[in-house]
Amino acid sequence: MYTWGYIKDVTLMKLDLDEDEANTLNLMNRFKHYANEAITIICSSVKPKRTFATIVVTKDDIGKPITIPDKDFISFGDDVNRITQTEYNMTIVREATDSDFVHCGYNQIIPYVEGTFIISYNTRWITFLFEDYNEDGVDDGQDDDTDLDVPADILECLPSYIASQCMKVDDDYKAATLRNEFEVMLARIDDTDFKSNKTFSVGGDW
Repeated sequence: MYTWGYIKDVTLMKLDLDEDEANTLNLMNRFKHYANEAITIICSSVKPKRTFATIVVTKDDIGKPITIPDKDFISFGDDVNRITQTEYNMTIVREATDSDFVHCGYNQIIPYVEGTFIISYNTRWITFLFEDYNEDGVDDGQDDDTDLDVPADILECLPSYIASQCMKVDDDYKAATLRNEFEVMLARIDDTDFKSNKTFSVGGDW
């Protein structure tokens, strides 16, 4: 796995600078901002992190919008949604259809039945944080030596994007070259997604 320290080192190589020179030019403190921009581009257009939210719905929740509890939510996914219900002392797991819930707005669902829903959605792979401490005294920043749980083909795109943004002010040609390199690497990200087989449920007593 790659680390943030590795991402920084590759970015400095692409800029042809050492860390002291980059600090003097006030570039190092921009790296994580630009890395987050690149992650947004990648997750919104090519390869998001596909995951599921578990939402327990009671009779008091039916008909009310429920928000997906993920601050890095991007969009709903197209994998199979499921619901677990208990009927006659039996637990049944089945596919959730539009008779059970509907998507509502950006990041909400409206349930029509009780049960535990498993809802498909897309989120960010990572948000790079900064080296400051929260109110509990815990460092919120990623350490240079901590492995990043993100696919390698995504992380390898980041140095080219970061370097291109850093070069925009001083060298348009090099910035454009690095941005083109980023776009080429972006196009080569493996976005294969193996989903479950889907069964269509036709309403209306047909």
